[in-house]
Amino acid sequence: MVSPADAALGEAAADGALHKKLVWLTFFRIVSVTVLLGGTALASWRASDADLFNRALYGLVVGTYLASLVSAWWLRQGRALVPLAYAQLALDVATATAVVAFTGWAESVFVFMYSLGIVNGAILLFRRGAMTGLGLALLAYFGLEAVVAPRLGALPWTLLFVHAGAFAATAVLAGYLAEQLRRSDEKLAERESELATITALHESIVQSVNSGLLTIDSRGRVTFLNRAGEQMLGHSLGELTGRHAERFLGAFRIDTARGETDLGRADGSRVRLGYSSFPLLGRGRAPLGTAVIFQDLTQLRSMEERVARSERLADLGQLAAGLAHELRNPLASMMGSVELLRSAPLPSDDRRLLDIVLREAGRLEHLVTEFLAFARPAPPRREPFDLAGLASEALEAFEYDPASAGVELRRELQPSPAVGDPDQLRQVLWNLLLNAAQALPAAAIRGHPRGWVRVACAPVPGGGAELIVEDNGPGVPAADQAQVFTPFFTTKPEGTGLGLATVHRIVDAHGGALTLDSAPGEGARFSVRLPAPPGGAPG
Repeated sequence: MVSPADAALGEAAADGALHKKLVWLTFFRIVSVTVLLGGTALASWRASDADLFNRALYGLVVGTYLASLVSAWWLRQGRALVPLAYAQLALDVATATAVVAFTGWAESVFVFMYSLGIVNGAILLFRRGAMTGLGLALLAYFGLEAVVAPRLGALPWTLLFVHAGAFAATAVLAGYLAEQLRRSDEKLAERESELATITALHESIVQSVNSGLLTIDSRGRVTFLNRAGEQMLGHSLGELTGRHAERFLGAFRIDTARGETDLGRADGSRVRLGYSSFPLLGRGRAPLGTAVIFQDLTQLRSMEERVARSERLADLGQLAAGLAHELRNPLASMMGSVELLRSAPLPSDDRRLLDIVLREAGRLEHLVTEFLAFARPAPPRREPFDLAGLASEALEAFEYDPASAGVELRRELQPSPAVGDPDQLRQVLWNLLLNAAQALPAAAIRGHPRGWVRVACAPVPGGGAELIVEDNGPGVPAADQAQVFTPFFTTKPEGTGLGLATVHRIVDAHGGALTLDSAPGEGARFSVRLPAPPGGAPG
């Protein structure tokens, strides 16, 4: 069943087609009248010195022009096109009748103009127009001959029936061809509609997939890129269409069936993409180009690196915990023995040597204690708290630490409900603050601050909180970024290499995420994401 909307669209399309045909037939009428009747009238005018016959023929030309102007005005209104089509058909028959009457009645050479009118009717209104034209032509032609019969004495019946047969044959043939043309147009419109529907469906499917889809022609030029691909690559389809793929996508090895690559985006960032390519083949398996399907693996590979790092740290922690425990007992015995020796009367040089031994042993004891805290951290307590309050307290205490001398501390703290162990997370913030302050120059230069450290926290959409510690120091070299959370890795002369490793271990135990963003000369930015409390805001 045809819906009202489809019916309205069909009527609009039919009106548009009829309007177009009326325009062309009006133009054709003007041209034909100008060439046939105008030329005849001009020749007769010169030959007969403008007698009544020639004046009538000339008046017919002028009348036809006026009728065409009226038709053109009617077409501009865009309304009642079917009545206009019938009016034009009647005008064609009337014009043919007048021309035949002026040029010899049944023996006129312009009798064929009736057939032109019938053909015009078929073009405008298909079989109905052809039959209407045939009826009007027969009525006008036989009526005309009946009027002139008394003057001729007898009608040329043979000639009349030959012409009538020609009119009928023209009407039948033109009507048949017009109907066939209409059916072909309807089938073509139906196929175009189906093709448009299928094309829209295919485009919707391609645009809705989460993977990027890129097509390249046989000359290596980009022909298509879906929305997901635009987001991953940072380029729009309009920017890439018609350009060589190698200029923008040189990292893709389209001759390789499957692979991974790092690709630079338009905004300067880099993404890790996994891709597979396959040839596009046409009829006869002729190569048309290449299609590439790709996915953004940046987060997946980053997660895999974090998991692998956590596993390495866990294995190292289990190994080192036992070693540290074994070191601590003999170290305590050694320090006790040295204390006993120091309490006895000794020369000043011996006492000085014992002081050195005690100081270094104390330093070693502190290192073993830190290492045990890293290797065997206490299970975190799970309680809700406000991360902004914790950060504010830690910053107030850090202001009195010698490491913060000459450092400008910047605060951007928003109420941020989180869940975890406040004591352990306070240690996380403290270690990050120390790391940032130690990365700045050793002293203020000409009264200017050593640099700044920014501490910010805010709730995360979807739940949880984020803590950021950022500095404007020299930054972390790219080669060192993968090792900064590894135990004993440090670039500071007096560092133990356990501060950031402990931070990572605590954040990991809380089910959070720790990331580092840095570039040489642009500072470092540590981000800690913590889960949200089960019940919402902290109580």
